[in-house]
Amino acid sequence: MAGSEKLRILSLLPSATEILCRLGLEKNIVGISHECDFPLNLSHLPKVTRPKLDPNQRGKKIHEDLKALIREGLSIYDVDLDLLESLAPNLIVTQDQCHVCAVSKEDLERSLSHLTKVKPQICTLTPHTLDDIHRDFLKIGVVTNREQAAQDLITEFWIKLNSINSKVGTELSTHPKVLCLEWLEPLMVAGGWIPEIVKLAGGVPLIISKPEKFREVLWSEIENSNPDIVVIFPCGYPISKTLDEIKSSTELKKLSTFRAFKEEKVFICDGNQFFNRPGPRITDSCEILAGLFHPQKFKENSNEVSKLNDSIFN
Repeated sequence: MAGSEKLRILSLLPSATEILCRLGLEKNIVGISHECDFPLNLSHLPKVTRPKLDPNQRGKKIHEDLKALIREGLSIYDVDLDLLESLAPNLIVTQDQCHVCAVSKEDLERSLSHLTKVKPQICTLTPHTLDDIHRDFLKIGVVTNREQAAQDLITEFWIKLNSINSKVGTELSTHPKVLCLEWLEPLMVAGGWIPEIVKLAGGVPLIISKPEKFREVLWSEIENSNPDIVVIFPCGYPISKTLDEIKSSTELKKLSTFRAFKEEKVFICDGNQFFNRPGPRITDSCEILAGLFHPQKFKENSNEVSKLNDSIFN
């Protein structure tokens, strides 16, 4: 890849946009996806993608529409090829981890095959674990000639995660059993890097205890797991949307029978900005969890967490 001053980067993944900015490449980004909403000062950039379904629907309908598109072998995103060609990127960053999260490499290559003027390099990220996330920092650093900046970001990433774990301490006789829900209709337990940050934050992840695929489960499995703490962060949802759905669903009645609910230990977090975005702010996600598990040791940020009991009864 040419020198960074000649780079014209199209980022089709929110976490990639954040990584690029942390590597000092903000001015090289010429276009983003419709989901790239951080840092806020990039909001003026052209958005090259749009979803084929309505993201404002309830989670159950979103899931049904996604399954229908995937079943028919269709992409769930449209790529504006005319806009893409006019931006003339020489590097596109996308992902091959989840066809729901962003435009996949396969979909992108299919779209690019119709273009004649633009033949960009594609950098594909595939994060499943914390190690994968830091390898993605380096992958972007290498392809953009920012390898040292990437190494520095990796060091910073692990220093913060390890400092959180150190602050939790080893003197605790027990650690809370934690259930992390990544979707409500249907119920899905968070996998990937989530069990890892739960452990670093001083908790014991339930149902999925190591980096595995996010998994659909039954209410009976959740009830049998008997969590001390429940953390809910649907993929792509801000706190307000999650609360709106829970308040008007049968899930609330079921959750209200849990010991964790009665002890005011059911929390709603921002899945869009933090937990489901495998970039530098996963360290913030870990710190948010540590604040929920060990409030005596960590300062809770009320802007990033909502206690379900307070949201319902106040």
